[in-house]
Amino acid sequence: MHLKKYLLLPIAALCLTACANSAGAKPCDIDEKFSCRVTMTHHEKQYTADVKRADADVWEMEFSQPDTVKGMKIGLTGKVCTMEFMGLKYELDRSSLGGMSMADTCCGAVEKLIGKTDVSCSKEGEDIIEKASLNGQDFSARFKDGELKEISFPGELKYEFENSQ
Repeated sequence: MHLKKYLLLPIAALCLTACANSAGAKPCDIDEKFSCRVTMTHHEKQYTADVKRADADVWEMEFSQPDTVKGMKIGLTGKVCTMEFMGLKYELDRSSLGGMSMADTCCGAVEKLIGKTDVSCSKEGEDIIEKASLNGQDFSARFKDGELKEISFPGELKYEFENSQ
C-alpha cells in the first residue's frame, strides 16, 4: 500500500507541472493552405504582401506596398528562393538569405506554428500567445478567436496578419 503512495505522488506532481505550463491553453490550428495579407514592419519601414502556403515549406509572397517593391514575387521552396521583379528572375540558395530575412522569417515562423513543434502556449485575456524559436531567434505569435493576428521577433521584425487562414 505504501509503495503505491510513493509511486502515485511523483506521477501526480509531474502531471500537475505539465498542466501548469500550458496555462489552460493549447496551440491554435493554422490551415495548411495558409493564405493572407501580411504587413511586415522592420524598424520603421513597412511592407505589405500577400502570402500563400502551397505545401510544406513551399511559399509564395507578392508585395503590394511600398511602391518600390510593388509587384515583387518571392518563392520559397525547400532550399531554393526565387525572386521576380520588373521582368527579371533570380534564383538563389535559401541559406544565403541570412537568418533574419523578412520573407524567410515570416514563412518559417508560420511553418513552425503549423507544425506545433517546440511551441509553448499561454492565454492572455481572450488571446492565445504561442512562443517558439526560429534560427536561434525567439518569437511570439498572438491569436485572437483562433486566428493568427501577429508574429513578433523582439526588436527586429513584426508581422501583422489580415484575413488569415
